[in-house]
Amino acid sequence: MKTFKDLILFKPNQLIEITGAPLTNQGILAYDFILHKLQQENTDNIIISATEIMDAINGNRNFQDLYLYLDSLQKIRIESKDSKGKLWGAFNLLSEYKKLENGIFVAIPPSIYKALETKEKTKDSLYYTTIKLLEKRIFKCLYSLIFYDFFKKYENINIPTLTVENIRQITGTIEKYKEYKIFKAHVLKKALIEINKFETKFEYSFEEKKIGRKVNEIKFIRTEKGIDDVTPENKISEKLLKAIEKARKNRYINESYSQKAMEKIFQKYEEKDIIKALKELYKYNSEIKSFSKILTAKIEDIKNSKMDKIKENQGHILGQEKIETAFKNNFTEPKKSDLDIEKEKISNLIRNSDLPTNKRMNLWSELAKIQNLKDKGEIKYE
Repeated sequence: MKTFKDLILFKPNQLIEITGAPLTNQGILAYDFILHKLQQENTDNIIISATEIMDAINGNRNFQDLYLYLDSLQKIRIESKDSKGKLWGAFNLLSEYKKLENGIFVAIPPSIYKALETKEKTKDSLYYTTIKLLEKRIFKCLYSLIFYDFFKKYENINIPTLTVENIRQITGTIEKYKEYKIFKAHVLKKALIEINKFETKFEYSFEEKKIGRKVNEIKFIRTEKGIDDVTPENKISEKLLKAIEKARKNRYINESYSQKAMEKIFQKYEEKDIIKALKELYKYNSEIKSFSKILTAKIEDIKNSKMDKIKENQGHILGQEKIETAFKNNFTEPKKSDLDIEKEKISNLIRNSDLPTNKRMNLWSELAKIQNLKDKGEIKYE
């Protein structure tokens, strides 16, 4: 059985940069998943359960929204243009859909079915863009989903300069954000900030090209981040990715989240401790100034709690006099500095206090600052 990490769509380039499609986060993800299933089965029609679709896109169980989106896909005529701006064709994204007792019947037009057909040797060609649905479903901003596909399409070649009008058509904002500075803030900046949080290879930005005082075109800029490649064994697992997704449903976590910080934490701590910390932070209900510091503080607290339990268990079994011997036999601990000992004591005091959760988290964040200064060599404590 395939797992979520296997959800890869070799998306025909003609289905990227289309205009006229109804746009919602779950709608875009649902259509990509349906295309993925059709491509895997090498067919132009399939019966699929609504539950399978919603689980794959990490959506809620409001199936009525899904049916409404399928209905709009079947009704709306789409015009697609190639990379040179020439009309590629006109079609409906679905030719038919029908609710059945055993699921939903969906069918696509012959032109899309033909475009979906792939052979192993052509999957990496210029005709397709590899879309990883597990990565894509993390985005909260609708426009991030659209620009994700767009940037992936041009990942190995120069990104074309687009007119503002063209971007409005692709993003479905012809009648929204009519003042450019509002459009810039809610569409361009918001999408690129979110994409850059998760993109490990490139950093995306843009330049404005004006005619007189009016911004007429947008030139997208792609620069390498210079981050070392993540080896296969160190890639973020599906379990951790799901924990991140859930944590980001908390608005305070989502607003402060940093993918770069997460990668550094992943290199430093055990995955199970990170997952546990994310689950606890999901309940957090105050503004977060630094995602890195608060997550690090929470992980350190979890580690200290585990060590306390180990010591307690050893004490019950061996007696207080044998604790030191047991630890020498079973653990190789680095020598702790006076600062580390004091930090551990303070951490325990904070954890066992009756202070509200947000105040305790803030205190742990302050402790983490001390550790960061020590790691940088800015303070010395023997």
